[in-house]
Amino acid sequence: MNENDYVTFDPTIPKHKPILTRLLIILILIMFIVELFYTAHFGEKGIIILGAKWNEGITKGEYWRFFTCALLHGNLMHLFLNLAGLYIFGRELESIYGSIKFLLICLLTNWGSTLTSYEFSSGIAIGASGIVFGIIGCLISFYFSQKGNVTGADYKFKSMYTLVIINLILGFMMPRIDNSAHIGGILTGLLSGWILTPKYEILKNDELQKLEIKEGKNLSRFLIGTIFLVLLLTWLTRLAVSIKTANL
Repeated sequence: MNENDYVTFDPTIPKHKPILTRLLIILILIMFIVELFYTAHFGEKGIIILGAKWNEGITKGEYWRFFTCALLHGNLMHLFLNLAGLYIFGRELESIYGSIKFLLICLLTNWGSTLTSYEFSSGIAIGASGIVFGIIGCLISFYFSQKGNVTGADYKFKSMYTLVIINLILGFMMPRIDNSAHIGGILTGLLSGWILTPKYEILKNDELQKLEIKEGKNLSRFLIGTIFLVLLLTWLTRLAVSIKTANL
């Protein structure tokens, strides 16, 4: 494989080819074209039909909206900013965690971000920014945990959390920004990243110190962590829906 296919160039980190990031970007682009057709014919109802975060629908049991809303975008600028974030940070995360964990992280962070939006924002919401914030949260967890192993990890950790703080401040200052979704994404990402962070063992030779994945420990951590995160989000979803239902 070409080394240019990878984002993380530290030779000590085992790398994976970021295939799913590209496929996710292509899927979002396709959905944007579909969305243009639907909104032209149905107006705002078009994005509701396609799967926007719509509180009334979720309360009635349309839980698939927790995931489909990330594929939709309001305009070209909204689309460009989120795709840029996915391209930059998604490729980096997938090259570190691998495609399976990357897919799981995208699903979990989208679920978590939409759940907080459902609980704290009554408006219709769309966009992949919750996933982008979740991905950055995962990278924060990774670089924090690898300060002693990965070259430049401390710098990356500080730059990532600084980026999050700046964007959250801007989100509170700018209208029509669903910052509750961003906060939910970053929190879910921090937790997912910490639980699913690859565990390495250090291999040393005369020429280079390298890291190797501890396969056994990573598999058990992955399975237990995934079950825990799904159960946690399921419980929080049921709790949020029950609260909304009681207030009707």
